[in-house]
Amino acid sequence: MTRSYMPIQVERSDFDPSVGFQYYVYFKPYMMEEDGGGIVHQRMPVETAVSVNENGDLADFTFELPKACRSEHALTFLSIHEGVNYVAPRVFIDVPGQNGDAVIRAAANLDLDLAGRIVGMEILWAPPEKSN
Repeated sequence: MTRSYMPIQVERSDFDPSVGFQYYVYFKPYMMEEDGGGIVHQRMPVETAVSVNENGDLADFTFELPKACRSEHALTFLSIHEGVNYVAPRVFIDVPGQNGDAVIRAAANLDLDLAGRIVGMEILWAPPEKSN
């Protein structure tokens, strides 16, 4: 049996010098097309290491899963994507077609549906404050 994988969908905000970039990674298929009415039931904060290219596009990222999300059920939607690897307790994600130039640390939130499956991830990266 051949397994087909779906591409990861990523939205990125325009760069704001005071806020930085905001990314949203969709793991649940067709979630972008849904109106979002109540799909996210819970948010769990995580820290992520993100690799971005010179345009600010996500190339790859990794994060440690919270203990409550370390199950096959919670990883249902992540497991259908090409470039997603889980080596307990970390998830490693490569965005197809992207190469990273810089690695940054960023705050993130995992979004879970009512059934406890990870459906998406919000990544918030702010530029470091310059010291005088």
